[in-house]
Amino acid sequence: MERKEYLDKVLAYGKEEGFVECEVFYRGGKAFEVLIMEGEVSNYENCREEGLAFRGNIDGRTGYAYTEQLTEAAIPYLVNMAKENAALLSPEDMEDLYEGEETYPELEGVNAELEQLEVSEKIAAAMKMEQAALAGAEEVASLDYCALGTGLAEIAIKNTKGLDVSFAKNFATAYVSAIAKKGEETKTGSYFWKAQDWNDFDPEETGREAAKRAASHLGAASVPSGKYDVILDGRAMVSLLGAFAGIFFGENAQKGFSMLNGKTGEKIASEKVTLRDDALLKGGYGTQPFDSEGVSGKNKAVIEKGVLKTLLYNRKTAKKDGVQSTGNGFKAGLTGSVKTATTNFYLANGEVSQEALFNQMGDGLFITSLMGLHSGCNAVSGDFSLSAEGFKIEEGKQGQPVEQITIAGNFYKLLEAVEEIADDLYFGSSGIGSPSILIRNLDIAGN
Repeated sequence: MERKEYLDKVLAYGKEEGFVECEVFYRGGKAFEVLIMEGEVSNYENCREEGLAFRGNIDGRTGYAYTEQLTEAAIPYLVNMAKENAALLSPEDMEDLYEGEETYPELEGVNAELEQLEVSEKIAAAMKMEQAALAGAEEVASLDYCALGTGLAEIAIKNTKGLDVSFAKNFATAYVSAIAKKGEETKTGSYFWKAQDWNDFDPEETGREAAKRAASHLGAASVPSGKYDVILDGRAMVSLLGAFAGIFFGENAQKGFSMLNGKTGEKIASEKVTLRDDALLKGGYGTQPFDSEGVSGKNKAVIEKGVLKTLLYNRKTAKKDGVQSTGNGFKAGLTGSVKTATTNFYLANGEVSQEALFNQMGDGLFITSLMGLHSGCNAVSGDFSLSAEGFKIEEGKQGQPVEQITIAGNFYKLLEAVEEIADDLYFGSSGIGSPSILIRNLDIAGN
């Protein structure tokens, strides 16, 4: 049975069973991954999965159910399970479904060339990546991970109020983790790549970069405790921004879990800071023309030149604040309810190079990695205390690698203290991005 016909049948059965309004949310996709170890394929996966979530309003309550069996026999089970679940929920939690919009952004989500790529080509690229990593630095002894994958994701939402949208997108990923040794010392370094255009992928460069990062940290030492001028590179800042992304969610502000409640329109950061959530970014990890509620995706400034322009909302939290949804209502999976989530969430590029940032700082620390984010960040107060690695910067030049230090501060104050931002925007694996940033007088605990 065609997907469209199946969705229509589920909705029709829901109406027959007494649901005043109902909705189906389809998620499907396929994934390929190959792992390489010592010149051979150590693991190979090629799978497809799909599922359907149903929600509807009946007797003043909203019921949910889901299935991964898209068969005729599953339809009565799905609808009746939602009816049973609705009876257990409070009328106060009833959700109104969205009727949709006249037009949605037109996005090219599927790269046809990537879909036509042969498995043999993917394996050959992964092999090249491993070879380049092993030869990328003389100190590299082995790899603990070398993987390449491709995927296609499909989303469709349809309800009895007129909403009928769908979107598909594909992507490719590569990840290498290299192990460098010198005497008794061992360091690891990794590199991650993700994009839609296979032509952008250079397997040799990906492998060499992982090797370079591993070898560059050999000989690392701590530094004396004190206040340091610090440059956080894109990777480190992505970690920090990801840990505190929730402070920009309307629902967290409403619950008292963010200090930004009521601060829209106020200056909360340095004028250098522009923070965007862009669902329409070409080739972005979080790019899609609508969210899980059917609200159109948007490119919006959360902070613009230091001023808080908006929080991020789904339909429920937007209604509570008397504003429009920002298109950030997403389901984490078929079983989850709609929560707020980011799309492509990033600090906008500055106008200077990373090298110019080093020269501007003069002496200080260049932080490339932060660890302990789950235990070391207080998402309510903004305080953080995190293990870090990086390099000394002396007279604007990168010097000795640094480890066994702890960087401490407050995220709200850090935004206010940004002195300069480089033009080297980096995106991590979750759609969060940042360039390198310069901060003065951060607390560092070392030896």
